Amino acid sequence: MEYEPGQQIGPYEIMDRLGTGGMSNVYRARDPEHDRDVVLKFPHEEIMGDVATHERFSREVKIGKLLHHPNIQQLYELATFRGSEYLVLEYVPGESMRRFLRGRSHAPADFALARTMGLQIARALGYAHEHHVAHRDLKPENIIVTPDGQAKVMDFGIAFLKGARRVTWGPLSSQVGTPDYMAPEQIQGGRGDARTDIYALGMILYEQVAGHLPYSGDNALAVMNQHVTAKPPPLHQFRRDVPPALEETIMKAIRRKPEDRWPTMATLIDALEHPESVDVDSLRREREQEPGDLPHVGRLAGRFQMPSSPATLAVLCAVVLLIVLVVLASHFAAPARH
Repeated sequence: MEYEPGQQIGPYEIMDRLGTGGMSNVYRARDPEHDRDVVLKFPHEEIMGDVATHERFSREVKIGKLLHHPNIQQLYELATFRGSEYLVLEYVPGESMRRFLRGRSHAPADFALARTMGLQIARALGYAHEHHVAHRDLKPENIIVTPDGQAKVMDFGIAFLKGARRVTWGPLSSQVGTPDYMAPEQIQGGRGDARTDIYALGMILYEQVAGHLPYSGDNALAVMNQHVTAKPPPLHQFRRDVPPALEETIMKAIRRKPEDRWPTMATLIDALEHPESVDVDSLRREREQEPGDLPHVGRLAGRFQMPSSPATLAVLCAVVLLIVLVVLASHFAAPARH
């Protein structure tokens, strides 16, 4: 179902469409009762009949009602219009962090800004973790930077709520993140937890400081394989003036093994807030002692190569299946976009 500007949806008046995705249509609307703009999110009716999709939507509602933090987009209510449920969310003016980063990719690194933005996002995620919620799909597109510099984390649609049952096959359900920011354990079939968010935030901060991500490739599989097998280059290779404490704080966040990262978001916050307390020499030694690129795993670099490890092959097959399903979902949702 699509709506036009001026159309009344319950107490809300549609102003304009903000976007359309494989899962939902999103609009900006006016809430006259509270004298504010809001976001209305309508899941595509044709996919809501799927048990897993409906469960994810229900989980997003439950999580939205649970989380109230200045750096997290607020869920106001779950409403119904003509028998269809939709979400009413806080409208956050500004630009995505993707555009925010892109606009500064060729400028000198602003290390203070990276620390400030990192702290805001880390506090939001730390709050979520305290409520047993892991985002699992943190990326610049899911963060809005307001005109006054406030970061807002959005879209907990695939978040993990502790105690909630798994609704899809393990490897498939785990690999719902975005390849550039996915933690190795997600790629390898793990469900993801707070340390998965620490890894994703570390990747975002790495990108903000270096001007690019540590891994790249011609396809998603190449990038995912690097997350699992490659050792990220230290930031000082690209930014010689990066403060050592900031560099080692970020590099620890993106260690391949979850147990080698910051144990909690609170410890990462402390390192960002108090760089003078960071044991730079110890962290550097740990990083340098970490194994380099892992052997005996087929690498994907530019062109696809068949992995030699059966386990890796199984994971990559699961990823291919996921990509096929996403394409099919986009195809069937296409009529709702026009």
